Amino acid sequence: MRRTLLLAFTCALALAMTAAAQQGALQSAATTLGVATIKSLEFTGTGQAFSVGQNYVASDPWPAVPLKTYTATINYDTGAMRVDLVRTMGPLMPRGGGAPFTGDQRQIQLVNGNYAWNMPAPAANAAAGGPAPQAAPQAAAQPDRMLALWATPQGFVKAAMANNATTRQVRGGTEVSFTVGGKYKMVGTINGQGQVEKVQTWIDQSIVGDMLVETTYSGYRNYGGVTFPSRIVQTQDGYPSLDLMISAVTANPTFDAPVPDNVRNAPPPPPVTVAVEKLAEGVFYLTGATHHSLAIEMRDHIVVVDTPNNEARAAAVLAKAKEIIPNKPIRYVVTSHHHWDHLGGIRTAIDEGATIVTHQSNKSFLERVAKTPHTLGPDRLAASRKAVRIMTIGDRGQLTDGTRTIELHRLQNYEHTGDMLVVYLPKEKILAEPDAFTPPAPNAALISPAVAYAKALHANIQRLKLDVQVIAPFHGNRKSDVAELARLAGVNATN
Repeated sequence: MRRTLLLAFTCALALAMTAAAQQGALQSAATTLGVATIKSLEFTGTGQAFSVGQNYVASDPWPAVPLKTYTATINYDTGAMRVDLVRTMGPLMPRGGGAPFTGDQRQIQLVNGNYAWNMPAPAANAAAGGPAPQAAPQAAAQPDRMLALWATPQGFVKAAMANNATTRQVRGGTEVSFTVGGKYKMVGTINGQGQVEKVQTWIDQSIVGDMLVETTYSGYRNYGGVTFPSRIVQTQDGYPSLDLMISAVTANPTFDAPVPDNVRNAPPPPPVTVAVEKLAEGVFYLTGATHHSLAIEMRDHIVVVDTPNNEARAAAVLAKAKEIIPNKPIRYVVTSHHHWDHLGGIRTAIDEGATIVTHQSNKSFLERVAKTPHTLGPDRLAASRKAVRIMTIGDRGQLTDGTRTIELHRLQNYEHTGDMLVVYLPKEKILAEPDAFTPPAPNAALISPAVAYAKALHANIQRLKLDVQVIAPFHGNRKSDVAELARLAGVNATN
């Protein structure tokens, strides 16, 4: 009996000591990082940002974009943060996607609680007061910025102490877990020196679902009395999205970011609308937003090309296709390529029951996409759990009903993506393409990265000997033709 009581006492003592050690790790981190005295913080660095969702092929890392400067300023007491960064680009974009630009591009992003907004970079000769803030409700709905604030080392410890964190011993330290914002889980690791080494959280992403965002901190050093990491690496969906080398840290700068009135009172986003332009008999150009689609009538079904952006846009595109081509099912949805802005509504297409037509390099990725958990933002497919049907093609494929033929061609020697399928209708002489060529405003020129993409498109048209009379781009606000493509690309206009 005594032995049993002694064993029970020993176990209870061990558990109590373990719990105390775990809670002690959190307190140790608070002491090491100066959490009690740091009310605000600013850190500056350089490094690389990465274009998430824009890899060259679906199995590649995200393409890197150099960061000339990166400054984050945080007020922990008010939950506000400002990130001021400058991306820079030469005449050619890195292999992979992302909106083309050249030179320096400054971005100013802010968050305060549930409100997020952007500030246009002020011009050199800007009038006093500067440009007006621009509400970014989507950034607040997808709480990347709020979570980034609380994922900083000092922010993580503050949030853990304020949100009834639980702790457990793991190899190399103590794991700390809690929930912020009512549903966003945060899990971090604190090492034996009281340093936050890693923070994980999950956000909703329309394609890959509950997406892991993981930030690792290393090379802690003293910056004028503040203990802070010298390197920060963040990954999204397993690939680096941010890599910073920290050069300076300041404790308690005077900073706050009150929510501007136009941001606080911003109306909800308008309903999704889909405009229709008839390009030929049974061929419809579906526009009305940043990304366009195509609906093609076949003898006993419909083919839709691209379900972009998100579930709402995809659902509206599919509904409009069935409205203008009544009494026929959508049997195929062609996805032009795997970039997330064009693939954003693909799960809605899977739920529709359509066969997804894609380049063969995307098969395993789309199979994963069809099964990813969507607990943070449940969508139609999460409810129906329909299995995906995939039709793959290589460099060339076609869909036909015996009367109308849809040709699919992979663009070759095209640095934007390795799986780009353009759609060509030989009878109608229409070419539909995303990203390779977006006609600029009349009398305007293409920037240098866009010229390279336009040249690649023109070279492929020539290689394939396509008789193109109309180019229907999936970006921009107007159609074009091969003559304009050639002129802006600086090449010979003959097909």
